[in-house]
Amino acid sequence: MAKRNAVIFLDGKYISYPIELNLSQLPAAVARTAIKEILEIAKAPPSSSHDFEAFLKGNFGNTLCDQYFTPYNQKIWNRELASIPLAWLDGKLPMISPSDIIEKNILKLDDNMVHSSFYYPKHGGSQFIIDRLAENLIILNEEVTSIHLQGSTYTINMTHGDVQAVVYTGDIRKLPDILSGSTCCQVGLTEDLIGQLQSLDSNGTTTMLCECNKNDYSWVYLPGPETKCHRIIMTGNFSPENSAVNLPPNRTTCTVEHSGQLSEEEMRLEVMSLPFDMQPVAYNYCENSYVIHDEDTAGLMQEIICLLAEHGIFCCGRFAEWQYYNMDAAIESAFNVTSKLNRHLG
Repeated sequence: MAKRNAVIFLDGKYISYPIELNLSQLPAAVARTAIKEILEIAKAPPSSSHDFEAFLKGNFGNTLCDQYFTPYNQKIWNRELASIPLAWLDGKLPMISPSDIIEKNILKLDDNMVHSSFYYPKHGGSQFIIDRLAENLIILNEEVTSIHLQGSTYTINMTHGDVQAVVYTGDIRKLPDILSGSTCCQVGLTEDLIGQLQSLDSNGTTTMLCECNKNDYSWVYLPGPETKCHRIIMTGNFSPENSAVNLPPNRTTCTVEHSGQLSEEEMRLEVMSLPFDMQPVAYNYCENSYVIHDEDTAGLMQEIICLLAEHGIFCCGRFAEWQYYNMDAAIESAFNVTSKLNRHLG
């Protein structure tokens, strides 16, 4: 089991996460203003918020938003927070009352950290979990390039016939290109729905694996303007096997993240401006990592997922369902899809 020791790097200091429960670590003037705003919110709670920006300001006040919530989240989502519908992030936001914020700051309770501890594989990183779940169940030996509905069964790649059901875990925007034109019509994917699907937006992520000074942190959040990057994940602290065996005892490894695309040279310059004496090791850009919703996305995805399920195609995972899933939510989705699949197959 690993301990979650997350901090916010703010104005050259490390503030314990979450910031709203560690106000004493902020400059006194900032903390006083933040407390005053939280008390005002407690006396006159805001009406229900429609967008992400209004939610943050209505629950934490302008000061904490200016210090952390707004700049950090704008880095992640790479867009104005007022354009993000709140319903999309339902269940994924800090839900704490103003009275709880004040109480926990005064009493200094030990349960301030969300998910204060977590299990992490000793070997193989987080991929180990997926590999074990897939063992003897999933065979990765052929790219699926076409799915064709014939009667009540599917033919895959024009060679594997009589397939009773399909579990789709890829990018939902690419599914119409994999389905034959006649299959799109049979499952109800009209040209209008396909057009809306293919216009869905996402953010990519640039990451750099780095060697860095040994430390006690698990995550370091970066809201400040000194870097475009938004987070350092101290992966070397999760398990000793996440780092090379020949590292000096005072060094470990971490992963630095930036939402959007930066060149390798740009990323090197970014990490060199960070603390912990970073030394770049490897660079990667993932074209799609964060899915984005607008006001119409939730309704569109519900319609399409239901249409496909009626015809034996079950969507599963972040990009297939176009939901902001972390790993545990994705695994839960797999359990739910398994139940639907069993009912479909009788």
